[in-house]
Amino acid sequence: MKKSLLIFLLLAAILTGCAGRARPYTVDDARALIDAGAFDGELAEVPSSSILALYGVEEGKLLEFVSFQTTSTAVSCEEVTVLVLADTSSAEAAESACRERIAAELENAKSYSPAAVPSLEAAIVDRVENTVLIAVGNPDKLPDAVAGLK
Repeated sequence: MKKSLLIFLLLAAILTGCAGRARPYTVDDARALIDAGAFDGELAEVPSSSILALYGVEEGKLLEFVSFQTTSTAVSCEEVTVLVLADTSSAEAAESACRERIAAELENAKSYSPAAVPSLEAAIVDRVENTVLIAVGNPDKLPDAVAGLK
């Protein structure tokens, strides 16, 4: 029983990308992941109005953000977004919305864009304090790039 619980906790940590991160995410982390080559496609910056709608964040609760998403949604779903929210409860709600969005995209990709499935299956959604990181990129490069954030 203890062994099963330990394996479950280890898998949960890996799948969420939360390998004991000590500091909150910053908007610079998104750019660092792009610079690290964790994404295969061309990414374009997304305006705040789209972020509020995509993640259901209340306008007054979003203190700072940056989001880059693929310019070719027909074949890719790559994205890196950092949300800095007013408080932990807002970050928890945003994290939940992010996970729901990734799950919905994965289901859609299975039918309409199978090439995107591995990236979505390896997506990282991680919350530290009042910040949330969403990263969908190259499944072979993204985990190391996120782990390398300082």
